[in-house]
Amino acid sequence: MPISLKFTEHRYAADNELQKLGVWEFPSNTDNASGYWLKTSINAYHVSYLHGGAWRDPRKTYQDFSASIQEILKSSSIPRSEVRGFISIDYRLSPHPLYPQDPDVTAPTELRCAQHPDHLRDTWSALAFLQREYQIGDRYILIGHSAGATLALQLPMGSVALGAAPPLEVKMPTAFIGVSGIYELYDLNARHEQTYTQFIAGAFGDDQKSWNKVVPAPFSESFKDALPTKPLILLAWSPEDSLVDEPEIDTMAAKLKKDGVECTVVKDLTCDHDFVWEDGKQIARLLSEALALLRKS
Repeated sequence: MPISLKFTEHRYAADNELQKLGVWEFPSNTDNASGYWLKTSINAYHVSYLHGGAWRDPRKTYQDFSASIQEILKSSSIPRSEVRGFISIDYRLSPHPLYPQDPDVTAPTELRCAQHPDHLRDTWSALAFLQREYQIGDRYILIGHSAGATLALQLPMGSVALGAAPPLEVKMPTAFIGVSGIYELYDLNARHEQTYTQFIAGAFGDDQKSWNKVVPAPFSESFKDALPTKPLILLAWSPEDSLVDEPEIDTMAAKLKKDGVECTVVKDLTCDHDFVWEDGKQIARLLSEALALLRKS
């Protein structure tokens, strides 16, 4: 944990141990949990993170954001006055064959048996909690890596992705940053010779024809209509990524362009799929670029 920050873990629901999030705040002299955020500049943002892991990897947690937080704090190109604090969200996971669980001896709250829309429902629930407890409004930047980028850009899809009306109190972020994102499933699996069937079906079910109905790039409606506040959208990818290929970012960018939504595309990240968040520096760089674009808007 960054030692200069106050850390608090919250439970935003009680059904599963993974329904939790972490909040890192700058020190303040108030006992109010959200005191610093309520007093800071109205131009500052809550920098928020959704981890990846193919909707199923229990090794991926909200703690994955720690390295990025440290790099953000060290960055000379990110003014402290523009950052209110940091948030990282866990969500229920689907089963993983390398980490099996026996339901006969595993507590229900510890089972990893989620299927869509459970992961997305938890994301909405976490954001609703943050609205109630921290009054984040739309003053947050939502960074998603891999499946976390899927979840982030499923939010504007509303009920099309969720299958129900989303919480009314949740506002869309001022900026989305999708990193090494998965935005389409059927063709991704085909390009990888069906080797992704297991993890996609584990999260979205066996009916392959239904997969693309609930993910961002094939969204049947318009992102322009879904995002009337015109948030910044930045999509980033590494040419060295061995898990998510270039057509994913291209397909998402093309969908946004078709819908009349501006987006910034960055294709010069370095190293493989997980390294782009593990070292923290590249996430910090993307945040710096997003903040610079927001200053100009």
